[in-house]
Amino acid sequence: MKIKTIIVAIALSAGFSIAVQGQIVFSQYAETNSGTTPKGVELWNHSTSTVDFSVTGLNILKGTNGAAPSSDFTLTSGTMSAGEVIVIGTSDIGNYLNTTFGVGVIQFFTEGFTFNGDDALVLQLGGSTLDTFGIAGTDPGSEWSANGVSTKNQNIALIEGGTITGTGLVGFSDPSTRFSTISTNPSGSGGLSGFGVAPVPEPNTYALLAGMFALASVMVRRRSVK
Repeated sequence: MKIKTIIVAIALSAGFSIAVQGQIVFSQYAETNSGTTPKGVELWNHSTSTVDFSVTGLNILKGTNGAAPSSDFTLTSGTMSAGEVIVIGTSDIGNYLNTTFGVGVIQFFTEGFTFNGDDALVLQLGGSTLDTFGIAGTDPGSEWSANGVSTKNQNIALIEGGTITGTGLVGFSDPSTRFSTISTNPSGSGGLSGFGVAPVPEPNTYALLAGMFALASVMVRRRSVK
């Protein structure tokens, strides 16, 4: 059983690291199309381990109009379970989550974000950069946009079943390589759909896990025969 447990752990780790690189990534983003809110991000812990923010603090930095990123939000307490999402943003996003899932079901942290479509966001955990939204140090004008997916006036989320990699310091100039548009009216009815729902790993992940579990079973049987 011990060998099987170890192999299963390796399988889970390998499978999810292929689908997503970096322990926590930006999984959803909303930038309002009217007024100053809603604005917020969803973060996804794709790993098989719980993150303890009192040990490895989380930091979101903002680079305004191409400026060097500086700290915009920090989290130094609490935990984030494997596969869990947390949401950080303006209070109207919190109201949506409470109405949709029940009060306190989804971890939510109120933050009066002021980012716009041309502001890069950098996600750090314990001082290490895991993911970058946009390109830090670059001003794209008003937005990063391609194929109808934009960082301005939209609610966008990770492509379901896609191969997603944490970008580290690199970031992206084409948001459509990672995200799909959920709504072009974030401030309207249904405009925040998807927040609070964990992404679906790519199909290859499940295939890899199935193969690893099969290998684990074979090794356990061979050990039993011996």
